[in-house]
Amino acid sequence: MTFNNMQMMIPWLTGLIGRNRDLMGEDWWPYGVTANRAAIDAVLRYHHEQGLTATRFAVEDIFVPYLLDT
Repeated sequence: MTFNNMQMMIPWLTGLIGRNRDLMGEDWWPYGVTANRAAIDAVLRYHHEQGLTATRFAVEDIFVPYLLDT
């Protein structure tokens, strides 16, 4: 549980942070392609399904190779 939130004067902030952690896990903002692959793939699929792109791109199509293992 988080108790060090004195920079903000919101008395219920600790509870909100706890609920967010329960919902989204400890890593709210995962970094890198590997951690976000499912979300990136979903965006690419939505783009194609909605006609925003003529091609159904894969994650490998939009990132340079050395970023794929991040």
